[in-house]
Amino acid sequence: MLRGRTGRVARRVERCVRQPATRSSLAHRPPIGAPARRKTISAWRGRGEGSCGAGAAPEFPVEFTRALQLASAAAATSILAMQRAKAMVPKSFWTLTEAYARANTDRPLATRVVTTALLSAAGDVMAQAITSEAAPVRAGGAGTSREPWYDPRRTLVMASWGLIGSGPFNHFWYMWLDRSVALPRLTHSVGLKIALDHIVYFPVLVGFFAWTDYWRGRVETVGDALISAVFSDKLIPVMQANVVAWTGVHVLTFTIIPPQYHVLWVSVASLFWSGFCSCATEDS
Repeated sequence: MLRGRTGRVARRVERCVRQPATRSSLAHRPPIGAPARRKTISAWRGRGEGSCGAGAAPEFPVEFTRALQLASAAAATSILAMQRAKAMVPKSFWTLTEAYARANTDRPLATRVVTTALLSAAGDVMAQAITSEAAPVRAGGAGTSREPWYDPRRTLVMASWGLIGSGPFNHFWYMWLDRSVALPRLTHSVGLKIALDHIVYFPVLVGFFAWTDYWRGRVETVGDALISAVFSDKLIPVMQANVVAWTGVHVLTFTIIPPQYHVLWVSVASLFWSGFCSCATEDS
């Protein structure tokens, strides 16, 4: 008869072999050849108060579970809607978007300048189309007639200002703002950027008035154009409108829009602003 530790192990194995198999033991016994399973966390923690582990884990409230299900359904629905909307947009649009993104990365100055010029011209065409509906009808010898609604020289002046003036200015100005103005709090940083933009835009607006007056033939020299722009009665109202309109736009500019697309975003917003300024210079 074996003694010591070896004997105790042998006797325990012999008792397990001689123990009769019950229905419950057969139910929980794994099949022959099945891989051994590791105990789960709940098995280690215990299932009741009488076990060596902690008590049963509390169940989540029904409201919490339903909220999670609703959130998951909303997320899945939004993803499907975005995929459906993306499928409805023509592939040429996405190709054009990718081409613009590559050009904006490889040649940022040229891309932004050309974009600003095109959008400035488009804004002027839109403004002329809108104001032509309210143009007065003049009486002539052959009856009533309306003046031509489109002035290509006016559009050319606006496009050249976007190409030479506002386009390069926006590129370097917003690049400097993103690099130089960085305060610990986001609200302070955004507020300072907006305030600086309003201050710096005032001489830019003076240059815009002088540019349009000179190239529209209202003055003879550049000096006269600058004097006319500074003392224009439309300058202060346009500047006030600039503060009101662009404050909300620049909140999005400096919080949501990526820095590499600041000029594009401002140019798209200027589609309406350039039309407004063009009408203001014509009225002056």
